[in-house]
Amino acid sequence: MKQAAVVLPSQAASTPKRKILLVSHSCPSRSHAGGLRILDLYAQIRKDFPHIKIDLYTHKRASIDGSYADLEAIFDKLYFSPTEDLTLSGLVVLQGQSCSRYDVVDLQFHGAALDQEGFRQIGGKILFTPMESITRTLSLSLKGLFVKGNEFTLARIVRELAMGIAEVIFCWRADLVVCVSNADAAFLRSIIKPAKVEALETGISPLEFADAMTAESIKVASGEKKNSIVLVAYFGSETNIIATKWFLENVHPLILEQVQNYVFSVVGRGSLAPFQHYKDSSVEFVGEVPSIAPYIEKAKIGIAPALGGSGLRGKVNQYAIFGVPCVASPIAANGLAYRDGYDIFVAAEPKVFAQYCIDLLKNSDLNDTMGCRARETCFAEYTWESKRESISRIYDLTGDA
Repeated sequence: MKQAAVVLPSQAASTPKRKILLVSHSCPSRSHAGGLRILDLYAQIRKDFPHIKIDLYTHKRASIDGSYADLEAIFDKLYFSPTEDLTLSGLVVLQGQSCSRYDVVDLQFHGAALDQEGFRQIGGKILFTPMESITRTLSLSLKGLFVKGNEFTLARIVRELAMGIAEVIFCWRADLVVCVSNADAAFLRSIIKPAKVEALETGISPLEFADAMTAESIKVASGEKKNSIVLVAYFGSETNIIATKWFLENVHPLILEQVQNYVFSVVGRGSLAPFQHYKDSSVEFVGEVPSIAPYIEKAKIGIAPALGGSGLRGKVNQYAIFGVPCVASPIAANGLAYRDGYDIFVAAEPKVFAQYCIDLLKNSDLNDTMGCRARETCFAEYTWESKRESISRIYDLTGDA
């Protein structure tokens, strides 16, 4: 069958206003962390630069995306691919065989970068956001092989190696690589030209946490709460499953010895089947919920026990915005603005991790002080409003407000 001729825009074509094309492997959505980051980012761009044109090219996954109502308020045109393959030729079909030219093409997730060179034909500047750096994850996995309690396998490392090679190629071809954490950015700068890598850390979501962000103070003091610790995570991630098992096996029993009435709550989307044999009156497996806010707000402590993986540990900020202090592993805290012993506790060893949790459960003054400091840091460093200058620079929007 003969294909219709594809008309690509002239390189010299002038446009009356700036135009951005977002190509996202996962649809911007409140239902998953990566999608929420993108939704918040582009809501901020739309707010600060109302006159620019922003189009979206993505693929719907109705089972996980939730509502698409937010999209029409942010994007000028929506192009939904019938398949997961996001290519220039697919976009051309959706646009009617005559494709627009864009000042910036923003490729979010590795899957969006597979036709990177195709999108270069219609983009003045190509951005690539890996969301989580696979090459950094691979490095951490290799180190994790020699840490007791880790479950990183050779098969997983081989898989990550293949994906990591692809990531390096995507990074080399992009005009700018945008990382979601300072730690990811620092690692990728050691592999590719440092000037090609920027960090745009994930801000706390005004869509998901509007009440907490507008509240002048913490609603519930720790002394009024039950002895509870919460872990918020996505359990489709092998990294999160490994970290949760590590806590349940190595830390949880030590806390119970000192605080018998304490309960550990596990909250988040994904299968909880890997934790079936950990069921106990001291562990509450909540699973997926419409909103994680009530579960964070009622907890005395939030934990981030990551042993591997990359990206930004958004859960630390989610705890902080509610004034809930966090105990984190060094990997989870790496690159964040929080300071160990001041507004976060960082521990690698189970006994130390457990003792920090015990101290925060038993000492209300310490808990409230750490929580208030964490909330202050979150407001100063991790709101999307605080990222406006970086966003303007990355997307070449200076003077477009």
